[in-house]
Amino acid sequence: MLRRTSLALAACAALALALAACATDPGGSATTPPPSHSPGPSLTPSPDPTDPPSAANLPTDCAQVGTAATRAATVDQMTLQGDGVGFVRPAPQGATLALGCDWIQGDATGFLLLISTTDTAAADAAITDLGAQGWTCGAGPQGEGDTCTLTTPNEQFPVDTVETVVTRGDVWIYSSATNVDGAALLSDLQTSIWAS
Repeated sequence: MLRRTSLALAACAALALALAACATDPGGSATTPPPSHSPGPSLTPSPDPTDPPSAANLPTDCAQVGTAATRAATVDQMTLQGDGVGFVRPAPQGATLALGCDWIQGDATGFLLLISTTDTAAADAAITDLGAQGWTCGAGPQGEGDTCTLTTPNEQFPVDTVETVVTRGDVWIYSSATNVDGAALLSDLQTSIWAS
């Protein structure tokens, strides 16, 4: 019994010496064995650098939309009639209204603005649907996001209604301008939302 224990201890000591010799080079410094395989791809997806950034600057009040100059030229002479809740307008499935503004003047002048947050994939699908419905769609400002427009003559008055959708990342903006040019206001709004 004593002999078996001695042999086992001797074998363990020899193994420990052999392992210690593998862990050091002749100069006595520790070495790291080369990896047996190259590391695989990370399991956590990294953000796609082409994805547009999420908007952090959505206005929370209709009086904050655009700049003072573009509001004065577009909507300040109108009456803010409502908050846009309940309007049925093109929007992605599951979109959440963040701000709605409905300005009107008389029977044939108005500007409706609906700013929503949405899933990017839902926004992409909705933009594709607009193109199929006859809207004119293309890349947004600086090639980011998408913009679609549709111009419809008013059935009662000799004016046009220009509907515009701008989407980028998780933001969907719908505007409808009747008998007023809302392009400058919409442009300033986009600049304020996606200011770098």
